[in-house]
Amino acid sequence: NTGIKQIKVSKEATKETTLNTLIVPKGKRSSLTLADGSKVWVNSGSTLKFPSTFKTDKREIWVDGEIYIEVEKNKAHPFYVNTSHMVINVVGTQFNVTAYDEDTDYSVVLVEGCVDVSIDKEKARLLPNQMLSVSTDQISVKKIDVNNYISWKEGYLQFASEPLSNILKRLSRYYDTPIDCDNSIAQLKCNGKLVLFDNIEDVIEGLMCELGIGGFMGIADVNPGMKILVRTTEDAVYTGELISHTQDSVL
Repeated sequence: NTGIKQIKVSKEATKETTLNTLIVPKGKRSSLTLADGSKVWVNSGSTLKFPSTFKTDKREIWVDGEIYIEVEKNKAHPFYVNTSHMVINVVGTQFNVTAYDEDTDYSVVLVEGCVDVSIDKEKARLLPNQMLSVSTDQISVKKIDVNNYISWKEGYLQFASEPLSNILKRLSRYYDTPIDCDNSIAQLKCNGKLVLFDNIEDVIEGLMCELGIGGFMGIADVNPGMKILVRTTEDAVYTGELISHTQDSVL
């Protein structure tokens, strides 16, 4: 199912230390406790590299994807989270990192404590309930509701004024299933919670109900590689795609 799974890791020997590699497949989540006691939740489609034991001078991990981490406080041994885009320096804190190598947009959301984020020659310090985001090389920091960005580790998505296209992108990655929607509803602002059920059809149906989009047409199952299309055609006909249809007015 899509619940938390302890997924087997591989080891990569380097000159300095031995790195474990945790690869979480699409549709799964995982969690683990690092050697220093720090706890990490790893989201779908993510890769985490971490040592069996940390060096004496610093603690360091590498991320491609999304994690939520609660870092054990140790001022004598700072903690570094490395991605292909940025380096996050912390002492003891709780935060979320979204940095998939395949994406041009990435972010850091701080729940507790303080972090310094380095992006090339730029550096920013975050305070609790702030998010640093980078889009098309533009860096911004704003105050947010952190629950909208960390709820995934509890098995649901929470969103407020989130464009429908963004939510579908997250679902597409999570379930490893192409999902698209009409341009006419792509920027529809969504509010609410969405449980990440095992069956993607149930999730899409729940989303349609959340949006007030009626007339959902479901199918028995969603085969690998099938594309899910969400659109606003009143008289939609099932032709090999999972289709949601409604009237012109959408809540």
